[in-house]
Amino acid sequence: MTSARSMTARLHRFALTFGLLFVAALTATHVQGQEPSAVPSGATAQCRDGSYSFSKHRRGTCSHHGGVAAWLTPNSTNNGPLSRDTGGTSAPALPICGGKCGVERWAVKTLSDQDRERIRLRDTVNTTIEALVALQRPVILSGKTRADPVEVTVYRMEARLLRLFGEADGDYHLVLASREDTTITMIAEVPDPGCAGACASGFAETYAHVRQKLLDYLNSPQSQARPLVRITGVGFFDYNHGQWGVAPNGIELHPVLDVEFP
Repeated sequence: MTSARSMTARLHRFALTFGLLFVAALTATHVQGQEPSAVPSGATAQCRDGSYSFSKHRRGTCSHHGGVAAWLTPNSTNNGPLSRDTGGTSAPALPICGGKCGVERWAVKTLSDQDRERIRLRDTVNTTIEALVALQRPVILSGKTRADPVEVTVYRMEARLLRLFGEADGDYHLVLASREDTTITMIAEVPDPGCAGACASGFAETYAHVRQKLLDYLNSPQSQARPLVRITGVGFFDYNHGQWGVAPNGIELHPVLDVEFP
């Protein structure tokens, strides 16, 4: 029995590792055939640990990554030269937002829609997968507006992380399962901060931070097979097209705003 459990744990660990390698390959290039770039579209600063920040304000930028190594855009307060520009001439700023990555309800998925101001960001609701998959799915889903009250609510729950892999639209796709019954699953997604919509949402740095936290933990010695994760995100109903781990009602946490490994 012990040997069988050990083998199962190794297989789960392998599946997560394979997913992480796939994610790393996706993040090395842009989606939909775009040429790879050394600097992600929309990045405003490079941190001392080599990661990039998408913060629109300088205060607190790279605070979790050792501080700022170099600013990549002009100072928004004085429109001065780039910090990397040692020749005394100002280089053009990087594009404010990246290329097109996704299609279906993309603005809603990335918090770049007109309804995002209605989201109750400071009023997080603690819940479970069981409760979310039991919610009534709207009869009609608008491509541009949110379905009340679910899609204007921020939820927090604990679940088992079964899978993590990169999607063609740049999202990190998380398959989550109930702590009590791993056959009850749903999806959570973290947008690529360099994609259109995501980088214009004001949450690009949040997305980048969450994605890095996932990779840091899952690549660490403390990582376990099917780890317990505490995840916070906005409720979202997706179209069902056979996604891996999709809930019967299509409920997701999309986008994810925070992740912890308790």
